[in-house]
Amino acid sequence: MRNDYKIQGKLVKISLDVEEQVALILADMEKFSKLTQSELGNTALKRFITHHKDFLPPGYKPKAQ
Repeated sequence: MRNDYKIQGKLVKISLDVEEQVALILADMEKFSKLTQSELGNTALKRFITHHKDFLPPGYKPKAQ
């Protein structure tokens, strides 16, 4: 299961503003799980995207890598 969190592919830096409580919880999760904040955040965003396709335009196709 832990391998599900490993980042695969090309990395790109983004900048996000999050609520303070979210940042504190993410830091605690990083310490406990031994996964990086990037791995946790990447997994969370992938899951969000999977469950919220309604935020994408109709017929959306991801750009080829």
